[in-house]
Amino acid sequence: MKQRFLNLEFLLVGLIILLFIGAFLFVVYEPEIDSSIPFSEDLGKKSSEIFKGVLPLPPNRPAVILIDETVKLSDREKIVSEKSEIVVERFSPEADFGIEGAVFALGSGLPINACQVSFKRQKMVTDQAGEFLLWLEGGVGRLSFSCAGFKTLTIRQFDLQVGSGLARFDVYLNELEKSVKGRIEVNGVSGRVYDYAGGAPLAGAKITINQMRAVTDDAGFFDLWGNNSGLMTMTVSAPGYLSEMISGIEFENQSNPFFYELSLERKQVGKGRLALVGIGARLVKSEAGYEIADLLADSPAAVEGLAAGDRLVAVDSLAVDDFSLREVVELIRGQAGLPVTLVIEREGDFLEFTCLRERVVY
Repeated sequence: MKQRFLNLEFLLVGLIILLFIGAFLFVVYEPEIDSSIPFSEDLGKKSSEIFKGVLPLPPNRPAVILIDETVKLSDREKIVSEKSEIVVERFSPEADFGIEGAVFALGSGLPINACQVSFKRQKMVTDQAGEFLLWLEGGVGRLSFSCAGFKTLTIRQFDLQVGSGLARFDVYLNELEKSVKGRIEVNGVSGRVYDYAGGAPLAGAKITINQMRAVTDDAGFFDLWGNNSGLMTMTVSAPGYLSEMISGIEFENQSNPFFYELSLERKQVGKGRLALVGIGARLVKSEAGYEIADLLADSPAAVEGLAAGDRLVAVDSLAVDDFSLREVVELIRGQAGLPVTLVIEREGDFLEFTCLRERVVY
């Protein structure tokens, strides 16, 4: 009986020692990790039958991980599920720019899921809320939105520049049998044109910015994506209407979408053909620099005392000698009701004039 008791005692002591050693190893021991190997690569090596060559995503980036026995990750950073035939693109940490937004049905305004968004070789589909987020490689290419039963919308020369962040798109697709194609509201220029007298949407109005062109649809909507830098002027025209010029448009500012609601007046005999916001002075470039060629009667420039032959030196403290004529004109034009200060040279004297911009008709 005594011998049996001793055997139980030794067994208990042995169990206590083993528990102590296990606890010590759990608290103190830490396996060595090679910091030169990304965590995702380490995971890929440990689960080679599922992952191969995993590369880390950029920080704070959404990702879709499809885990089953058919999932493989290639060196091109694509996740491909042969079972579901879904391809999701992944890109290196340098891909800190892309596009996001939502796709809707033009008639009902409801989101469209499973709509394909593609740019060059990169594709994805919208989710149940019609939303998409696609991180991209830069460059100029064809950006399109397509879905079964709807008309495809395309921006043919979409230019995504490195470091430009996220460009926001709200896309409205129309059904195939409908006459209106749809529209893309982008961080470029979009808007709607109306008849000034009746307030009805104006279809067929032409929108021009440099070499870029667009035409309003049956509902008066237009969108125009541009890639020029600096300030530009948009001209809106339609047969029988007074054309309008809107200055100060900056396409490179992708954080602020531009949407314009414009009304065109019908032409009247003796009332001119073009309206714009400015000071009513026409500039020309001569050997001496930029000179005022002529002024409209009762225009802000004429009221403040500017005269034909004055040489323009500066606009709002910016010397204009190295600017192009288009850039100088953009500096002078702007929003109605805001002042612009001009420094001019007249017969050897330098004079300063402040004019309040207003809508003028030529």
